[in-house]
Amino acid sequence: MKRRMHRLVFWNMRLRDWAFTACLLLVPSLLSAQAVAATSESVAVTSGAHADTARRRATQKTFFVKRDLAVAGVAVATSGAVSAFDLRIAHWARSPGVQGDSSRHDLVEQLTRANETPMMLAALATYGVGRVAGLHTTADVGLHTLEALVLTTGVSQVVRGVLGRTRPRASLEDPFRFKPFSGFSGFETRSYPSLHTAASFAAATALVGEVRERRPGAVKVAAPLLYTAALVPPLTRIYLDQHWSSDIVAGAFVGALLGSRVVSYAHSHRRTRLDRALLAVSAAPDGRGGMMLVVDLTRR
Repeated sequence: MKRRMHRLVFWNMRLRDWAFTACLLLVPSLLSAQAVAATSESVAVTSGAHADTARRRATQKTFFVKRDLAVAGVAVATSGAVSAFDLRIAHWARSPGVQGDSSRHDLVEQLTRANETPMMLAALATYGVGRVAGLHTTADVGLHTLEALVLTTGVSQVVRGVLGRTRPRASLEDPFRFKPFSGFSGFETRSYPSLHTAASFAAATALVGEVRERRPGAVKVAAPLLYTAALVPPLTRIYLDQHWSSDIVAGAFVGALLGSRVVSYAHSHRRTRLDRALLAVSAAPDGRGGMMLVVDLTRR
């Protein structure tokens, strides 16, 4: 009976720790993405009618909008609040019950490979397939996702380089060790924000935005699936002691903001020169077993 009681207490503690971590890590990350998406939805009216397209194109004249400042303030405050629990969550993630055996560690090592590089390659491949096959929507989605990932990676690297926050594995008991500007040269001092998280949320938010533009009714299905997938990379970084929990929240905000802005700007503003150039060129058979580049002037 005592052994059974101890086992029940153990499981209750495990469930409580999981719930605590979910509330402090996952919920703020998802709320950041939803808050950013909500501002995008209010800036660009979602409708499939062509008459509304011209009206949407005149709604967002700048890449960022005024509400982004308020959302950024909330995100910074949320990240700061979560940082108070960074050490407790790190201790929990390092515990034997969470770390498990070598097979679990190997699985997480494989999952954490889903970072900005393979995501960019996947987006580039999507764009390429769309251009070769003449699938304009596929090329459009691939290009905008790629743009969101490139922009998010660049911004995140600059912020990480300037702040120089030390990773948990290099600062086991001190979440607030910063070495300004050292993040440009040292891997261990580029913790904030999490680039894995920023990239995964940028891709997810860009794809949700593309779905919202084309099939608004499918967002309620696509968004939960995409954001659930976006949570996998940040969870692996916590498990591997690569990031503090507040790094995850900040990364989710950066990725969601830039991913949403790339898509909303592209669909509510005249195409950029880059878009016009890349979306106008495609490949087609030349009739002699080879391929030739075709420029569609109507898309420029």
